[in-house]
Amino acid sequence: MSFYDWFFLEKGRTPEGLFSWQHLVSVTMTFVLALGLAYFLGKSFVDNKRKQRLVMIVAGFLILAVQISKIAFLLHESTDTFWNVIVGNAPLYLCDLQIFIIPLAAITKGRFQKWCLDFVAIWGITMGFMGTYFAGNIYPVHCVIGFAAINSLLNHLISAFASMFVLRAKMAKFEKRDIPFVIGILVFFMTLALVIDYIRGSNFMFFFDGGGTPFTIFLNMFGGALIPYQISIYVLQCGYMGIFYLSYYGLSRYLYGRKAKLEAKKEEGK
Repeated sequence: MSFYDWFFLEKGRTPEGLFSWQHLVSVTMTFVLALGLAYFLGKSFVDNKRKQRLVMIVAGFLILAVQISKIAFLLHESTDTFWNVIVGNAPLYLCDLQIFIIPLAAITKGRFQKWCLDFVAIWGITMGFMGTYFAGNIYPVHCVIGFAAINSLLNHLISAFASMFVLRAKMAKFEKRDIPFVIGILVFFMTLALVIDYIRGSNFMFFFDGGGTPFTIFLNMFGGALIPYQISIYVLQCGYMGIFYLSYYGLSRYLYGRKAKLEAKKEEGK
């Protein structure tokens, strides 16, 4: 058997399964390494804008390369038309959005870049965690050491890396005036995915089927009714961003108040 058959096509192999020790060990080891490297680089480059941009450019290039390699493999193996493969595998799931946002955060400037950086910071680690540990569309059907699983793993790890780097390097500002625009990025891509789903009969963002994700719970809750289920996806995903902002501002006020009290006590002790 050739390496191509073994690694890319996984011929004669049996997937280890979701939550198998092989799955959990491979994800945990690489996740820790990615976050550790991001933290170290973020701490090192906290005051160096040029190096911050360089790291983001590299991350943007790598995540694009991972997506391009996936499409190239699918084009090689598929008997479908070129455009059906391209559109049918467009990065329009929530975990895929960093393929757009990380490069934009790296090469743009001004307020738009701030929106992108905030988006990367808010979603990256969550996307990385959910898309690796709970990848119900990958590990039940693909081997841990195989092209499909490793390609998906790299995609989500780069998202997590970029998020940790942006947070540790203090590149995300989370200004209140930017909140509608940052959430608007998500709404734009969700709406685009929903429109394509209706046109093509696809399932981007899991708008028509939970696909093994926790969204299945809500689809069952609404008895399979699509409209309330699709609304719930908007509410849940935008709501997560709202909760993030509330938590951030609450924690910031707490830390600021604690710092003020400590400084006041120091002044009293002089």
